[in-house]
Amino acid sequence: MSSIRQFRTALAAARLGSFAEVGRQIGLTQAAVSLQIKNLESELNVRLFERGAQTFTVTPDGRQLLDRLEKLVADYDSLLLQPDGALRGTLHMGALVSALMGSFGSALADIKREYPDLDVRLLAGQSAQFAGMVTKGELDAAVVAEPPQTVTQGLMWTPLYQERLVLIVAQDLARRPVMDLLQHEPFLQFDRSLWTGRLIDHALEQLGVTPVIALELNSIEAIAQLVRQHYGVAIVPQLSNAEWSSQQLAIKQLPGPPIVRRVGMLERREHGKQPITRAVCELFGRHQTGLRR
Repeated sequence: MSSIRQFRTALAAARLGSFAEVGRQIGLTQAAVSLQIKNLESELNVRLFERGAQTFTVTPDGRQLLDRLEKLVADYDSLLLQPDGALRGTLHMGALVSALMGSFGSALADIKREYPDLDVRLLAGQSAQFAGMVTKGELDAAVVAEPPQTVTQGLMWTPLYQERLVLIVAQDLARRPVMDLLQHEPFLQFDRSLWTGRLIDHALEQLGVTPVIALELNSIEAIAQLVRQHYGVAIVPQLSNAEWSSQQLAIKQLPGPPIVRRVGMLERREHGKQPITRAVCELFGRHQTGLRR
């Protein structure tokens, strides 16, 4: 049975003129794109493209059918928008655990209140894990830290908010200078294989300090718990909803220009839930503006 996804693939192929380019944009291999279109041609009993050695062209019959498919896809996308502008449907999203503890967690209540018919299904995890799932279409989008390099072709990243990196220490260490703490106290390092861990490593380089690493963990909350128990100090993003100051922790600003972790929406450049993700990003922007007032 043909699917909206196959329709989108065929339309992208007609627009881009290359199965390989379609694959790069939607996260599939060239062979997978070719197979989708071949199956679609077989089911609809029409030849959409005339294949050449290096290129292909749309056949006359294919052009007529693609025009109809384009209207079907547009009609399908319009179902996500109700007449009053509200959204409905299901959005499968990944989200950093720390994002749920930060500004994105606060915005979720606004999203649910403004769009009660929108069902947001959340999977908590790590940025690098989500990139692969978004590429494969297993998730519609994910709220992740800014990628350390340019995002994979076929994906786009839209910034939502930023969090300043800070040093957290047990309260009885609060009077000591930041550089003294980093040079002489055990350091709890956020996992350097993850995007946030690489940013923290960059912050240490900027400060010109090489701390003694006691443990390396992939959870900001676990790090905060260990800092509270005097296992060491740590550099982490300052999460908006983390009540660290009331939990025997002191927050200290790093010397020099602020270093921030930027968090945003990662999604495919073309996918069927873009009306929803665009609306979520816009609502989040309004939420952040309201917080700053």
